[in-house]
Amino acid sequence: MNKEDDYRRNAAETLELAGRARDFRDKGRLLSLAEKWLDLAERSLAARNRIVRIRLMHSLVREKIPDLGRDGP
Repeated sequence: MNKEDDYRRNAAETLELAGRARDFRDKGRLLSLAEKWLDLAERSLAARNRIVRIRLMHSLVREKIPDLGRDGP
């Protein structure tokens, strides 16, 4: 399980709590928190995808320019 799954699970649990809350203020706070968990999951996934693209780009650059990683002439 990755971070995004953990964050989504936290959001689902928070939504469940919001559904059981009797006080409207508590319900609103819990719904807001669930939304923040989902936002965090999206941001975490986007960051992971950026890292993958950067790594892929570097390997493609190394493939095209084989001497790039060597020391000296």
